[in-house]
Amino acid sequence: MRRLIPTLSIALAAALVAGCGTSSGDSTGGAGPSAAPATSKVEPVAAVRQAMDRSLAGTVTMDASVKAGNQSITLSGKMDPAAKAIHVTGNAPEPIEARLIGDAAYIKSDSLEGEKPWMKIDLNKLRPTSSLRQSFDLKAQTGIIGGIVTAQEVSPGRYSGTADLNKAAEAAGTDGGMRDGLKSTAKLAKDPAAVPFEATVDADGRLTALSYTVATKSLGDLVTDMKMSGFGEKVSVTAPPAGDTEPASADMYKFL
Repeated sequence: MRRLIPTLSIALAAALVAGCGTSSGDSTGGAGPSAAPATSKVEPVAAVRQAMDRSLAGTVTMDASVKAGNQSITLSGKMDPAAKAIHVTGNAPEPIEARLIGDAAYIKSDSLEGEKPWMKIDLNKLRPTSSLRQSFDLKAQTGIIGGIVTAQEVSPGRYSGTADLNKAAEAAGTDGGMRDGLKSTAKLAKDPAAVPFEATVDADGRLTALSYTVATKSLGDLVTDMKMSGFGEKVSVTAPPAGDTEPASADMYKFL
């Protein structure tokens, strides 16, 4: 089971990146045809949701952390959702690196215990209900954004409000992954209908920061922080050297 730690961490990274359903972006690495901010004031809940869509309409850099008690995961990645390309590094808690190129995922971690430093996962070999497959399907994700029920603009570009985890699960994709994760978190939460969040939207109507805290019944607070930048910057992801890569075993696919 120790071998699953890095794999599940990267699944989490992809889920964090896909905070809500994305619009089609420019696969060449440009900023994409993101809509200009509306001249009239948008209702706060819609403003936050639209801001996430704009953020993920093209390439983006994201820094994310998830903390629960004395445990934490920190991840930093450059992503091109339209091209399905991701490069992530971080600690989960051991050092980890992952690259996604189309339907091929490459993961490097000391805990893999393989003969070569990189493990390759073919997403086409994953079960239809695989949470890992769902996590890498960026356009299928809705995350907590899909469950926002209240929001207010506390100062220009800064919002606070609450999200309902069960509503977020209803808005998520149906093939496992995000929906199941949200349902599980809702069961752990003291008040799944009122998860507080804070968000920042820039002058171009893009979400640049999102944080939320889930107070759980037994694990303390589960705190997630995300920051987005580098909009429209070129993202280039290359596969590791073939000699440093080994395919995931048949037994591994049973767990994925």
